[in-house]
Amino acid sequence: MNKGINEEYWQIIWEKFKSGDKDAFQTIYNEFVDVLFSYGMRITSDRDLLKDSIQDLFLDVYTYGGKLRQPQFLEYYLYKSLKRIIIKKLTERNRYTSIQEVTDSFELKFSIEDKILDDNSEENLKLLQKEISNLDSAKRELLFLKFNSAMTYEEIGKLLNIKPDTAKKQVHRALKNIRKNFADAVIFFVTTCYKT
Repeated sequence: MNKGINEEYWQIIWEKFKSGDKDAFQTIYNEFVDVLFSYGMRITSDRDLLKDSIQDLFLDVYTYGGKLRQPQFLEYYLYKSLKRIIIKKLTERNRYTSIQEVTDSFELKFSIEDKILDDNSEENLKLLQKEISNLDSAKRELLFLKFNSAMTYEEIGKLLNIKPDTAKKQVHRALKNIRKNFADAVIFFVTTCYKT
């Protein structure tokens, strides 16, 4: 399904939901609950807080959905709303004193490996994971959104409060650095292992 068709599909589903169709709400929930959980786990490792946040998100959508205007991009709207709820809950629990602390805690664990590697050997995956973990939290979040959502650079930029061109450039730079560092690490690994 291409991006345009996907957007049209979700606009139709949203309109059905707003007119009271409970199956449309169930469709939205079923489609997005897992990706929202996956995204939320990158923001907090507190599974109970995350489950509560997702429940609050869908409760708000269900309760106020009929009054909400049609989001231009449903996926973007859900990601942004969930992030806001999680940050609010974390701040209320005094676990963080600023939004920056929440952002800095962002963990990236996703399978970008296939995008970069042809050989998925365990050693290569460990080297790649090390390279990804060396990125700052903002870059890890950016890559997660790029490779684990159908969001455009415009949507990602809005979510992260950066310009779409900046988001695109940062993705390309991060991938270029990962590829370079990964290639250097593989060469080092191979030469170290096969010294005579």
